[in-house]
Amino acid sequence: AEPYLAGGGASRKVARRADGGVDVDWHTTAARHEAGSPNVIGVYSIASACKALTEVGFEGLVAREQELVGRVREGLAEVPEVRVLSLFGDDAPRVGVISFVVRGWNSSHFAAALSAEYGIGVRDGLFCAHPLVRTLLGSDPQDPGECGAPEAEPGERSLNAIRVSFGAGTPDEHIDRFLRAVSELVRDGARWNYRTEDGRCVPDRGEVDRVRDTF
Repeated sequence: AEPYLAGGGASRKVARRADGGVDVDWHTTAARHEAGSPNVIGVYSIASACKALTEVGFEGLVAREQELVGRVREGLAEVPEVRVLSLFGDDAPRVGVISFVVRGWNSSHFAAALSAEYGIGVRDGLFCAHPLVRTLLGSDPQDPGECGAPEAEPGERSLNAIRVSFGAGTPDEHIDRFLRAVSELVRDGARWNYRTEDGRCVPDRGEVDRVRDTF
C-alpha cells in the first residue's frame, strides 16, 4: 500500500533520476505509514498525566468530580428559569457533564453571552444526539430541522440546549464564576447586542469595537 503520509522516516532511500524525477524506496514495516518525528512530547505528557492520576487515586478523582457535579446542580437549581435535562433519575450515577435550557433564552444566545461577557466556554446544540435532546426539550424527536435555532430571538423557545462540562481538575473558582454568570444573565440580561453570522450567534460588531477601544 502507498504510504499514509509521505515524509521523513517513511523512506529508506530517495534518489534523483537522470530525467529529474525522484525514486523512493519506502520502508516495508510500520514506519512506512509513520512519517515525521515521533510525538515525544505527547507520549511524555500522557505518561505524566497517568502518573499524576495514579498518585491521586481513582476514588479521590471520583469523589472530587461528584462534589463538583453536586455544586453545579445545586447552583442551577437555585435559578428558577433553568431546567436541567436528564434522561435518568436524580440518583443515577453522573459524570461532570450537565445539559440545560434557560426559559426566555435561546440557548445559542445564552452560550454566546457566557463566552463574550464572562469568558466561559460552553457547548450549545443537540450534541450528536438529536432525537434524544429534542425529546427532552419536548419537541418531535424525528424533526429533520437543523441543530438548534441560532437565528431565533432571545425570548423564543429554544430548539437546542446548553452543555457545561468540568472535571476533577476544575478549580472551585471556575464553578463559582459559571454559576454567578448564569444567575446574572438570567436576572439582568445580556449587556451586549448579538446577531447571527454564518448560523451562529455572535456579538454585534459594534460591541466588539467598543470593547477593543477601551484597551
